[in-house]
Amino acid sequence: MNLSEVKLNQTYFIKSLKGEKEIAKHLGNLGAKKGERVTLISHDKGNTIILIGNARIAVDSKLLEMIEISEEALKNQTEVLLNHVPVGSSGIVTAIEGAGAVKRRLMDMGITRGTKLFIRKVAPLGDPVEIHLRGYELTLRREEAALIHIANVEKN
Repeated sequence: MNLSEVKLNQTYFIKSLKGEKEIAKHLGNLGAKKGERVTLISHDKGNTIILIGNARIAVDSKLLEMIEISEEALKNQTEVLLNHVPVGSSGIVTAIEGAGAVKRRLMDMGITRGTKLFIRKVAPLGDPVEIHLRGYELTLRREEAALIHIANVEKN
């Protein structure tokens, strides 16, 4: 399956790059590497925006056929709430519950679907929780952490 055949706003993982060597190398320089997460954000007549890692990239629609993805989407992974993830573990955000200002505030802090985060510390009584994402540290209340769904949880 290649990236031109997927649904919008669904996160997948890159399996391989095919096609001309120079174009595959260029895609690799943009962050398209095996195992990296990729999301098709918008797609219209010949123009496409994809999210590779944490970078939004505008590409020609023909390049989508060169990016082979795994058929198992991030959505199909086992999910847990962030407040139940043990210290020293990492995972990928799959969803944020809530609505309005709370959800917008979490997203403004960089917690968006497909973002990888690491649980750095939890206070002795369980509140607050310190996480590492996008190159910085962020502290959340337990109630806020309970709104964030995480998949692919693995102990580091």
